[in-house]
Amino acid sequence: MFKIKYLGNSYHCDSGETILDAMLRQGVDFPFSCRKGSCHACLHIAEEGTLPPESQKGLSDDQINQGLFLPCCCKPIDSLSIAPKNTRDRGNKRADTHQNNTVLSPDPEMWEALENGRVLSAILDDFYTAAFSDERLSPFFHDVTRQRAQEKQYLFLRKKFTGEKVYFGDRPRNAHHWMVISNDLFDYREALMVDCLKRHGLPDHLVARWVALENSFRPDIVKDKPWNRKIGDMEIPVSGFGEITLDIGSICDSCGSEIAQGETVRYQLRLGTLYCPDCMYSLREE
Repeated sequence: MFKIKYLGNSYHCDSGETILDAMLRQGVDFPFSCRKGSCHACLHIAEEGTLPPESQKGLSDDQINQGLFLPCCCKPIDSLSIAPKNTRDRGNKRADTHQNNTVLSPDPEMWEALENGRVLSAILDDFYTAAFSDERLSPFFHDVTRQRAQEKQYLFLRKKFTGEKVYFGDRPRNAHHWMVISNDLFDYREALMVDCLKRHGLPDHLVARWVALENSFRPDIVKDKPWNRKIGDMEIPVSGFGEITLDIGSICDSCGSEIAQGETVRYQLRLGTLYCPDCMYSLREE
C-alpha cells in the first residue's frame, strides 16, 4: 500500500491499483475519460516520489522532464505527492490569441478552394478514416458511425463557409459536452487535421484560417470533466433520456428523417442524439 498526497490530503493506493482507481474509490473528484492512457485527460504532475515507466508511456520528452504522468496507467512503486496539470492559463492564452484573429464566416474564398464541397468531402474522408483508427481519438466516436460523423461535420463546415442553413445539429459546446478533452488532445487532433488539409492542397493562408476557425471553439470543447448539456439557460444531466420541443428543425439520429420545428423529440442526454416521434417511443430508459 502506498500513500498519495494530493491537494493537501493523503490517500491510500493498494498494490497493483492505479492512482486513478484509488482516487475514484475514495470519492475524489478526479479528471479522466478513456482510462487507458489515450486521451491524456487525467495528466498530472509528480512532485515527489519515483514513477513507474509505464505511467509516462506515450508522453513527449518535454512532458516527462516536467514530471507529468498518467494516473490511469500509474500503479505506484513508491509513495507520491502529485498535483493537477494546470492548463487553465494555457487555455486562456489560446482563447485570447484566437479572439484577435479574423475568423471569416462565411468564407467564399475557402469554399471556392474546396471546389464547392468536393475537396471538403475528400478532406473529411481522409481525416475521419485516420481518426477512427487512432488510439487517442477513436474512443470519442463510440456508438457513432464514421459516415454519420463525417456527414455532420460536412454540414457544419458548409454552413460556416457558405452561410447556408444546412446544419441543424448541436453547437460545439453541447456536441462535446461529455467529452473530457485536454489542450494537448485538442492540439493532437488539430495536427492531424492540418496534415489532411495540406495533403489535399489547401493553401497555407487558408489552412491558417481553418485552424483559427476551429480554435475559436476551443473554450467550448477543452475541459477537465464533463459538462451538462445546455438548452438556453437550462442545464441537462449527462445520463438518461429527455424530451424537448424543438425551436428549429433537425434530423433523427435513428432513422435519418427530418424533424420539423415544433415537434417533440426524445434525446439521449449524454450524446445529444435526437429521435423523431416515430422512433422515440421504441426507446427504453438506460
